Amino acid sequence: MNITIYYYSKKIIIQPKNQSPQNQSIKKIDALNKEELVKEFELFINQTESHELIFETGNLEKALDLFKKAFKYIYAAGGLIKKDNSYLFIYRLNTWDLPKGKIDMGESPEEAAIRECEEECGITGLTITKNLEPTYHMYEYKKGFALKKTYWYAMTTTHTGVLVPQLEENIEKVEWLTPSQIKETVFENSYFAILDVIKEGVQ
Repeated sequence: MNITIYYYSKKIIIQPKNQSPQNQSIKKIDALNKEELVKEFELFINQTESHELIFETGNLEKALDLFKKAFKYIYAAGGLIKKDNSYLFIYRLNTWDLPKGKIDMGESPEEAAIRECEEECGITGLTITKNLEPTYHMYEYKKGFALKKTYWYAMTTTHTGVLVPQLEENIEKVEWLTPSQIKETVFENSYFAILDVIKEGVQ
């Protein structure tokens, strides 16, 4: 199993030792401290010709812990909601996305995922049907960078009313899209982490 962390169109992969061909350029993350990891990350994101950084580790959990210590670490949760043969998407900042948001203090990821979907889409009657793989992405945060882990859940709904986009969160519209519409529309204009969720959860 690998851990993939997205930074815009760039990808950081943390993988077990001896998984790559010997001639592939990889970094040994286990020997790095926090400051060295930050330097490696900043060097990578400033290289316009480089789109993939691979770290090799003897322990995936410890390697991820190093990322958590080196950057601001944030937890979020969201949902891939299905009704009949369609899935619920939001359109925000000129990009197709899935409803999600930060986990509040004392909240479980499942509770946060349902709350965020309700708030962002004006939807009710949600039921979690299964866990999906979490995603990781990084972005600028204050004077440094943040690493966000998002827990994802497949959901169904009994909602039959009008959907209401949360305008204060810059959500312009909320729409049900079929798998064919997702391929035609969302795949051309979404985030890489969201595409991973779609590929796993859309049947």
